[in-house]
This record gives sequence, C-alpha cells and structure tokens, in this order.
Amino acid sequence: MINKADIVARIRNLPTMPGAVVRLFALAKDESSNAGDFEQVIRPDPAMTANLLRLANSAYFGCRRQVTSVRQAITLLGVERVFEIASGAFFARTMPARLPGYDVPADAFWTHCIAVAALSERLAKELGFEAPSLTFTAGLLHDAGKLVIGSFLLEESERFVSSLRVEDATLVEVERRLLGTDHAEVGALVAESWDLPPAIGWAAQWHHLPGGIPEGVDRMLVDLVHAADCLAHSLGFGADVGELSRRVDPLVTERLGIKARRLERVASELIDQIGEMGKIFGQPPGART
Repeated sequence: MINKADIVARIRNLPTMPGAVVRLFALAKDESSNAGDFEQVIRPDPAMTANLLRLANSAYFGCRRQVTSVRQAITLLGVERVFEIASGAFFARTMPARLPGYDVPADAFWTHCIAVAALSERLAKELGFEAPSLTFTAGLLHDAGKLVIGSFLLEESERFVSSLRVEDATLVEVERRLLGTDHAEVGALVAESWDLPPAIGWAAQWHHLPGGIPEGVDRMLVDLVHAADCLAHSLGFGADVGELSRRVDPLVTERLGIKARRLERVASELIDQIGEMGKIFGQPPGART
C-alpha cells in the first residue's frame, strides 16, 4: 500500500503551475479585469499566443471570420477559455514519454484527455444547458492522478495488467487493491496542489464513481466528465488496459436525462474535432512523432 506521505512527495515533484497561468486564473476570477489585462499576460508567450489563435480559428468554435489578434481571440473565446488553453498547454508539458505503470504513450494519453474535455462540453450543449464553469479543464485534467501513481504501479505491473485482463474488475478497483488508493483520488490532490478550483478536483475524484458524489460537489460537472470519459473509450480515444469494458453509469444517464444511444451519436459527431483539438494544443514533448 502507498503511504500518503509518499504520494504527497511525488506530487511536489510535479512541475509547478507557470506564473503566466497563475496570473490568468487570477484575472479570470477578477470581475474588474478586461481583455487588455489578459493580452498583457499572453502576448510575451509565443506558444500561448499561437495556441489561442489556432483555437479561435478552429472548427470547434465555428467562427465565420479570420481571427488575427490576441485581443480579438480573447473577446471571441472569453476569459475562462483563455485560462483553459494555458492550463491545457501546461498539463501537456508535465507528461513523460510513457506513463509508467500504465505503459501508455504520452500521445495516446493526451488524446484521451482532449477527447474527454471536448465531449464534456459537447454533451452539455446537446442537453441544452450552459456547461458548468471550467468544464473543459475538468475533462482535460480528470486523469491527472495517473502522472503520480503510475510510478508506484511499476512495482506491481505484472499483477496490475494480469488483474485487468483476467478478472472482472475495473481499473479503479485494481488500483485500490494493489496500492490502497486510485488515480481519481490522487487526481484531486494534484488539482489541489496546483491551486485549481475545487470543482476540477471533484471531477477528477468522482469521475469513476458518480453514484458516490457527496453533498456540496457539482454533480452536473462530474456526470458530464464521467459520461465523456466512457464515450471517449468507446470511440477508441482510450489509454488503459481494459478500456473496452467502460459503460456510462445508468444513474448518470438518468440524471442527465439522455439515453445511451443519443450519447453515442453525439460522441461520434465530434470525432474529427477531437483530432483537430489535439493538433491545436500540440503533442506533449515526449510524444511519438
């Protein structure tokens, strides 16, 4: 079993959130901030500027005219989206070439994260309501805990893979049996260490167990990320052994008021845009080329 102190120590070894991302998050929370404030943070960062303009001109947003300036992109996308782009680029840079323990290539893991982020937002739109705040980021970071506990799984790699392939057990069940914790629980600790909004940590912690959501947690956000995670695997945007066994919890489809068949249709319509989003954000540094 993993000692919690060891987990905390491993989390502290993760890269810290860049100052620019921290400033953007502060601005996003500040009601008196404006597009000019965001532009001052973004302009000195060529990579962030390029990502912002590529996203503003992507089919994902369907803008009918060419977006050519940072200020124009901020106005079109909104301040929250700007923070999401910046935090997404940071998250990509934290990934090793392969996730230890899971033995998953960085590009496969990253594509899965992008798929869950995009599907979470699209499901909210399909249901006819405004997506909860930072839905895209919550979907993108839902598996952040794997960056930490993967190295602990290396010592149990043979039992880990064997259990998933032979037994009728979920990924989280096997992780907890071998390590005493799971990537979802640790993901909440990672979000907290990066000083992200509590809702992002909640989505990470409960995305495999939406039936156990406690009072005070944004149930809608967790349900969207859970459904999107399952759909991403069903479409082939997965990054785990045993991923084909994923199914959307019936409780979630009931709470969202949407049938599984409709979920699958919505997901299939987004396949091309998921690929485009992956290109916009770019591949993690260690990904295959």
